[in-house]
Amino acid sequence: MAVKVRDSSVQTQHGVALVLALLVVALVTVIAVELSWRFELTLVRSANRWYGVQSSAYLHGAEQLAAYALKMDAEQDQESGELKDTLNDVWAMPVETPMEDGWLRGRVEDAQGRFNLNSLVVKAKPPKNNAKDWQNWTAPQRRFIRLLQTIELEEEVFLDRSTAENITQAVIDWIDDDSDETGFGGAESDYYGQLEVPFFIANKPMSSVSELFIVRGMTPQFYQKLLPLVIALPKEVALNVNTMPIELMRTITSKENMYPNNLEDAQDIFTDRTGGFVDMEEFKSSAVVEGVVGKGANGGGGASMLDTDGLTVSSEYFILFADSSVGDHVKERRTMLYRKGSDVSVLRRTDANF
Repeated sequence: MAVKVRDSSVQTQHGVALVLALLVVALVTVIAVELSWRFELTLVRSANRWYGVQSSAYLHGAEQLAAYALKMDAEQDQESGELKDTLNDVWAMPVETPMEDGWLRGRVEDAQGRFNLNSLVVKAKPPKNNAKDWQNWTAPQRRFIRLLQTIELEEEVFLDRSTAENITQAVIDWIDDDSDETGFGGAESDYYGQLEVPFFIANKPMSSVSELFIVRGMTPQFYQKLLPLVIALPKEVALNVNTMPIELMRTITSKENMYPNNLEDAQDIFTDRTGGFVDMEEFKSSAVVEGVVGKGANGGGGASMLDTDGLTVSSEYFILFADSSVGDHVKERRTMLYRKGSDVSVLRRTDANF
C-alpha cells in the first residue's frame, strides 16, 4: 500500500510541474508578444516622426524657394521699371520635384488675385440729393455684389441681385465695428444671438474666410463655390487685375452697372492683359476695357465711369500651397508670404483657409 501511495504522489507532482511549465510558457509567450508589439509600434512611431520631420524640412525648403522667386521677380521689376505682377512671372510657375523617398510640390498664388472681404468694411459716403442707387455702395461693395451673381448655384441658376446685396450687407455688418444693421440684409448681434446655436458677431475684420460660412444668407453650397475667389487681408489691400480669375474679371464694368459682365466680355479683357498691364492708366485706356465699360454704362462716360477704386497691377501678399510625401507620410501646408520691395517674410502658416 505504501508503494502505491508514493507512486500516486509522484504522478501528482509531475502533473503540477507540467501545469506550471505550461503557465510559464504561456506567460513568456504573452510577454514576448507584448514586447514585440511595443517594439514594432515604437519603430513605426519613430519612422513617422522621422518622416514628419523630413517632410516639414521639405516644406520649409518650398517656402524658401517661393521667397527667392518673389524676391527675384521684385528685383527684375525694379530693374525694368515696370512694377507689376502677372501670371507669367517666375513665382507663378508650379514646381514638382522628386525627393529622397518621396516628392515635393508647390505653387504660389497671388493672394491679391482674390477678392478681399475686409475691403467691404469701408462705408459709402452719404449720397447727395437725387443720388442713384449705385452711389449707395463703395467700389469694392459693388464689385462683390457682381461677383456673387457669377456663382452658379445649379445649372443655369444664379443668385439674383437682391440676394447678392443682402449677403453683402450681412458681411459688412459682420466686419464693421458698430451695432447698426446695414439695409434689409444686414445682421448684428440681435440676429446671431437668437439662432438655435447662438454666437457672438465678430464686429471686426475677418482673420479667415472661414468666418464667411456663418454669415447670414450664406449656404454650405454657395460658400464652397465662393471659397476659391475670396480671402481675408487688411482692408486697404487692393485687387490685382493682372492675376484675378475670370469670375472676378466679370466684375470689371462701369460704376452704375450692378450686374456682372458676360463671359465673352470678361474673356476679352482676360486675353487683352497678356503680359500684364503696366499700371492702372494702361488698364483704363485699354480699348477692350473701354468697350466693356461702354456696354455697362447707361449714360456713357467711358473710362471715367470705370470702377477702378481698390484695383492695382502689383501685389504684396502671396499664398504658397505646398505638399510633400516621404515614405507613406503626406503633409500639406499653406503659407502666407508678404513682400515689401524685395524683402519677403512669412506671415502665417495654416492647414485651413486665409
